[in-house]
Amino acid sequence: MKKAIYLKELNTVQVEALLQREAPLFIPFGTLEPHGRHLPVGTDTLCAEKVAERLSIAFDGVVAPSFEYGLTNVFLQTSPSSFFPVDLYRTFVEHIVKNFYKQGFKKIIIINGHGGNQEALKYILRNITREAPMALTIINWWIYASKFVEEVYNTRPGGHAAVEETAAIMYSRPDLVTKENYISEEDDCVPTDAFWMFPPTGEVLLEEEGQGQPCFDKEKADIYMEKVIKGIENRLKKWFSSFNRLRGGLRP
Repeated sequence: MKKAIYLKELNTVQVEALLQREAPLFIPFGTLEPHGRHLPVGTDTLCAEKVAERLSIAFDGVVAPSFEYGLTNVFLQTSPSSFFPVDLYRTFVEHIVKNFYKQGFKKIIIINGHGGNQEALKYILRNITREAPMALTIINWWIYASKFVEEVYNTRPGGHAAVEETAAIMYSRPDLVTKENYISEEDDCVPTDAFWMFPPTGEVLLEEEGQGQPCFDKEKADIYMEKVIKGIENRLKKWFSSFNRLRGGLRP
């Protein structure tokens, strides 16, 4: 079975070989923040890393070092969380992506695992693609993954630290899941605009009460994540092949 290639493990000769064949670069983005009492605080990054790893194998790409510090809002009062002012985050990440492009990576795929990063990353994408002829995409994997929840789990999608993220960690690192720590009556929270509470009453954020709660079935987790990854892979295949219709090439 093919293994993922990690940029930080390569020498310069190997990197030059990647650049010559225009290998896509996958960058996992996450953060550190609470994910209930059953999942690790690095869940967002761990999920993004696994998705990036699998996609990099499928497309003969390479995985860049993860960006593990993000923008936390809801859990900013609960340790560990909230690492960057938005402007600093935008500037720092934009420079990282631009420099990868300047150094030869022309196809860059950001796998984002944290909702708090979304708006900043969208802003960065728009800025960069106005300036450089690179192919850049951001994949918020858990949003796409919600379409498979009902099919596999017979429940509505959940949210933060719920069925989707629990499945991803059960799939990639089941040793980090502590099932006995989860008590729905204490950990579940259904946010509402009627009450803005910091910190919230629980860290498992659900869209609907009793729907999308964490499930600890490893077999279902594997089925679910394979569907998710295959679906993302198909979308990326179409994206890559679409470059051929741009006869004049990419342009800012």
